[in-house]
Amino acid sequence: MHLVPLYTHLILLTLGNAFLVTLVSVYLNGQGAPAAQIGLVGAAFYLGMLGASFFADKFIQRLGHVRALVMCCATLVLAAVALTWTSLLPVWLVLRMLAGMAAAISFVAVESWVLGVAPLNRRSSAMARYMLVYYFSYGISQLFIDGFTVYSPSAFWLAAGLCALALVPLRFARSPNLEDEITADGIAPSKPPRLDRAQGLAGCLVAGMLLGALSALMPIQLEQLALGDEVGLYMAWLILCGMAFQLPNGSLADKVGKKTMMGVQTLMVGSGCLLLWEFDGTHMLIPAFVLIGAGAFTLYPTTMSYACGNMNGRALVRMTQKLMFAYSIGSLTGPVIAGIMLEKFQAGLFLFLVLLVSGWGLWLLLARLLFSKPVGDAV
Repeated sequence: MHLVPLYTHLILLTLGNAFLVTLVSVYLNGQGAPAAQIGLVGAAFYLGMLGASFFADKFIQRLGHVRALVMCCATLVLAAVALTWTSLLPVWLVLRMLAGMAAAISFVAVESWVLGVAPLNRRSSAMARYMLVYYFSYGISQLFIDGFTVYSPSAFWLAAGLCALALVPLRFARSPNLEDEITADGIAPSKPPRLDRAQGLAGCLVAGMLLGALSALMPIQLEQLALGDEVGLYMAWLILCGMAFQLPNGSLADKVGKKTMMGVQTLMVGSGCLLLWEFDGTHMLIPAFVLIGAGAFTLYPTTMSYACGNMNGRALVRMTQKLMFAYSIGSLTGPVIAGIMLEKFQAGLFLFLVLLVSGWGLWLLLARLLFSKPVGDAV
């Protein structure tokens, strides 16, 4: 129950911020902006996230989790409202970069909060609940788009209002104490071995590449497969499968081990893509999307809880920041590489996903064969 204010804050903030991310592109397109300009403004947000991953831990350490989240909410509100004041491209770029920085810091604060207060043997389940709340809020936010005309500034005020409402639950939130030398499990916080941390960072990089490519290019891939009229249906099914598997994945990761679940997720994504690669008919899309959605959308929370090990306090916040950096790099590079392959092959996105998870699976296999000590499964 002590996390109810935090999750309420996350729902409202995600509703406002995710709605604004989509709204900016739709609004600029309605204004007749060139595609290159729309892409540049969109990239500015993720560049801001990338930049904030260098100092998020110091910002949170100085202000505390609650005050840091308050500052992020205020920044997102001002950045949303200011978009209605001008149409100058440089100003929009700066505002979207500021919004990206605020979003990244809020992600680091919330994720380190959720991991820090969870028992060490239940961290995967805690991250699963967090991701379920996030994806649910993200999906609902996209429904707001149809309620506004693309030229209406009132949509920006709705996004700002939702971000402002996210301040209210923080009034009832108690800032977490992540500095205890002994956790509730009776285990002293400790830094995981270097191999654990490296593999966790690599996993977040792969997760970013997976989700970035799926979000940006799956609609285009479906159109190339003559499924343009059903893009929304299949994308909704993909996200729904990712949401549905969050809680089972978290529970299984705590019971059978995070590294084992990483292997399962890798096999699921690879198998789903191979089904789509081998079979041209639409009858395989539904089961293939079940495998891809369930595997791809659960990799990030599993690798994050895996990499953090028994960390607590400042070390946990710093590690969360590094994981966010790796995920941001993946989100930026994945769509670029997948886009190049999509231009060369009819099912280029599926080929990219197969190659990506094959490389990741090979790393997992080599780590298991070369090191007899289990990696990251101590919790």
